[in-house]
Amino acid sequence: SEFPFARCINYYAINDPILNVVPSAVKALKSGFSFGDGMQQEIVFLTSRTGDPVTDHGLLNPTYLEAIFWEGRRYQSIYLSPFGRVADSAFVAPLVSTGIFVSKFCKFSYETTKHLVVVVVAFFEWMRELLRNTLSFLLNKDNERYEPIKLSHPSSQ
Repeated sequence: SEFPFARCINYYAINDPILNVVPSAVKALKSGFSFGDGMQQEIVFLTSRTGDPVTDHGLLNPTYLEAIFWEGRRYQSIYLSPFGRVADSAFVAPLVSTGIFVSKFCKFSYETTKHLVVVVVAFFEWMRELLRNTLSFLLNKDNERYEPIKLSHPSSQ
């Protein structure tokens, strides 16, 4: 048995936009090899399940979810006691195997994240407007509008 967390695997969907900012993963994808540094590290490329790069990027969407399930089963087989496996198969597995729990959890996560992003963007827009109005009030005490001085060119006189 290996020491917990001594193994590091980086999963990437082959069309995930994150590959644009991870040069080592792009290098591995182009060379066709997985490689590591010092400790046991691997890069695993996953086939897209949806064909959409934005959807594939989501951790709880089909592309990465399959890898999460596989890693979960692997972890359980290595680190759970036989009693833990029996308890898991009796209580957790039936709930997850129906797919209802996972699909509802994924939908809930997606909707929550979507609403959170909308709120954060609205907050920053509100802050920008507040800052703009405050600066306008502080820097323009007489409520005059700044008009640049028009200089005439000497040759036009």
